[in-house]
Amino acid sequence: MPTQGGQGGQGAPNAQAQELLDAHNHYRAEVGVPPLQWSDRLAANAQQWANHLAATGTFEHSGAGENLAQGSAGRFSVTQLVDMWGAEKQSFKYGTFPDVSTTENWSDVGHYTQMVWRKTTEVGCGLARGNGNDILVCHYNPAGNVIGQGVF
Repeated sequence: MPTQGGQGGQGAPNAQAQELLDAHNHYRAEVGVPPLQWSDRLAANAQQWANHLAATGTFEHSGAGENLAQGSAGRFSVTQLVDMWGAEKQSFKYGTFPDVSTTENWSDVGHYTQMVWRKTTEVGCGLARGNGNDILVCHYNPAGNVIGQGVF
């Protein structure tokens, strides 16, 4: 895993971008929604936020349609970090957002639902290292988890 995202802070490198895209599209294929396309623009924004989180030691959302993950530095591949979001599928139930979780708490499945949100067409991610952790940020366009809409 790289120590500080892509070259010049421009998002994930090509091989890593493909790995991230493949990991997302694996979950989308399971539910029959179209695959996402990689966005360099979203990746650059995600990289900027990942760098901010690493530099400040914070772990909070930026307000964009995004997923965040972190793990001990060098311990997890980007696919394993995405799989943390995918594991939320076990608590997912079909329904209209936010009534999409068997736990009755949408935040228990919110990363998963963003990954498989039918209307989302693009993803871009950035990776940074700080405070002993690798921090993955993925931005989505259009953002998912819209109240009153179905996931698929």
